[in-house]
Amino acid sequence: MIYFLDTSIIVNLLRKKASATAFISDHIDDEIITSSICEMEIYAGLYREEPAKLALRRNQVEYLFGSFYQVLPFDSHQAHIGGEIKATLSQKGEFIGDADVLIASSAISKNAVLVTANIKHFRRVPNLQTLELL
Repeated sequence: MIYFLDTSIIVNLLRKKASATAFISDHIDDEIITSSICEMEIYAGLYREEPAKLALRRNQVEYLFGSFYQVLPFDSHQAHIGGEIKATLSQKGEFIGDADVLIASSAISKNAVLVTANIKHFRRVPNLQTLELL
């Protein structure tokens, strides 16, 4: 099985939240991936840290990204899927943020289950397999 970690789960891993760390332990033999889109969101939060904490937090983030799962680049295939998602939701009058569209399209392109703590927006995306971790 392929599991795609959403930004919310990566944040929970950085915070050492039990549900996130247990998920990783329970799925050690599965493929765990994320996207450069999630990576960007994590770095955006990181650079809002106060300067005294920045170096420590950056080391934690870089260790996490380099330790156990693959960060996938965003590509043209994912852009195609994302365009279709955005158009479909827009025609229904349902909107989610562009980053969430990109994350969903990345997970769909890899036929992965999106693991998230923020399922509200992702439920609307057709053909997206999700797993909510609180």
